Amino acid sequence: MAETGRGLRIALWVVSGLLTALYLFTGFLKVSGNPAAVEGFTKYGFSDGFRLFIGASELAGGVGLWLPRLSFWAAAGLIVIMLGAVYTHVTNAEAPTGPIVALLLLGFVAWSRRGSAFLLS
Repeated sequence: MAETGRGLRIALWVVSGLLTALYLFTGFLKVSGNPAAVEGFTKYGFSDGFRLFIGASELAGGVGLWLPRLSFWAAAGLIVIMLGAVYTHVTNAEAPTGPIVALLLLGFVAWSRRGSAFLLS
């Protein structure tokens, strides 16, 4: 039984690390004005201000995933962003595979960290 708990903790840290790398990378691309990021937001009809907001939110969420008392809230915020990404891809007849995978992994982090969340514990 204790081994299962240890395995879940390891999985939580591995998943959190991978998600952190993802969101720090993609957030940086958005806030730095990477041409592909700018083009993507323009293609879907979103403003530069929205791109910067999403990028800053992804950077903050990526950092927050490593802070146990904030990781629930960071995952919850990133879940909202990923729901928007899924909606955007579906309404533009594109496969939302990446956002759905991220959404599921963020759900695992949020579920795992709900007991130690700031203001919830």
